[in-house]
Amino acid sequence: MSAARGTMRQRSPGSWQLRVYAGLDSAGKPVQVAKTFRGTKREAQVELARLAVQVESGQGAVASNATVAELLDRWVEHVSPTRQPGTIRGYQTHAKRIKEQVGKVKLMKLTAQQLDRAYRVWLDEGLSPTTVHHLHAILAAALHQAERWGLIGRSPTDLATPPRSRWQPSVSATPADVQALVAAAEEVSPVLATAIVLAALTGARRGELCGLRWSDIEDGVLHVRRAVKHGVDKRELVVGPTKTHQERAVSLDTSAQRFLAAWRVRVQAWAAGIGTEVLPDGYVLPGGPGWLTDPSGAEPMKPDTLSSAFERLAHKTSVRLRFHDLRHFNASQLIGAGVDVRTVAGRLGHADASTTLRVYAHTLAERNRKAAEIIGRLVVPLDDATN
Repeated sequence: MSAARGTMRQRSPGSWQLRVYAGLDSAGKPVQVAKTFRGTKREAQVELARLAVQVESGQGAVASNATVAELLDRWVEHVSPTRQPGTIRGYQTHAKRIKEQVGKVKLMKLTAQQLDRAYRVWLDEGLSPTTVHHLHAILAAALHQAERWGLIGRSPTDLATPPRSRWQPSVSATPADVQALVAAAEEVSPVLATAIVLAALTGARRGELCGLRWSDIEDGVLHVRRAVKHGVDKRELVVGPTKTHQERAVSLDTSAQRFLAAWRVRVQAWAAGIGTEVLPDGYVLPGGPGWLTDPSGAEPMKPDTLSSAFERLAHKTSVRLRFHDLRHFNASQLIGAGVDVRTVAGRLGHADASTTLRVYAHTLAERNRKAAEIIGRLVVPLDDATN
């Protein structure tokens, strides 16, 4: 006879064997919770129903030997086909830290209290509340997947209390900062200087800039069609879609068009000087084997090479910025100048303008002041205000 998700059979008068299906174990095999109960048939049916509820809610002792470490490995493997290589590397790094605290714990014995204790340890080790919150988010994603796989009833992360993620606005670069960096970069690497200008002009991501080809620039528009990324093995370069898997068009003004035309001439002269030529579909920011640069554009500049070169330059010039801050510079300047958020979101490649609003809300202060001046002049003319 069955009740809920379980079965029962009488082993001897007054003795009943109860079984409840509890999903699959880490090897994909069915797991059952078995219990011997003594009492009447009606009492056994009530107990079976109660056991089924316990298993369903995660309160019962589901017989799974899977550990948190095994789940994390299986989860990373499960999501890898739909995530960017850099994202997977981040998951692996965070998973390693999680394993150090709770990796050996059986899934069915993991509690919210154990997680809260781990959060406290990480905070005491000096991790920021935001980083600890990221660790919690990865644990939650893996454990909620375990729910869907039937390995557990309810994720203990639902009951845990991780620290709140404290978002901090990015460092605000000024036009003077950008100009100083470009001037300093010209003395070190014209490719780096060009990358800085393009990042400030377009707000494109690092990998998107490395993925730009000369054929992507036409009629005053820069088409962002791909991104260069480091693979899960960082020695491997992968050319693939953008972060949002969407292409976008970024309009260029006359000065930006002239800058790129001049850069094309410089690269062509550079290539001719070593007996080669720029490929029609070559990369705008050329790379090459090792630390060599091939001006033909046959190979893209490596994203990590770009970041490292920029970091050294920023340190040398005492401008405390990351390369990614040039993207924030672009957005902040446009929003502060009154460009509507939807247009800025489209240029940045944000899937939703709400993301732009959330990240750059602090830049709306200047627009707020300008709005006050406009409405003030309309309602209270200057002559009246001074009387």
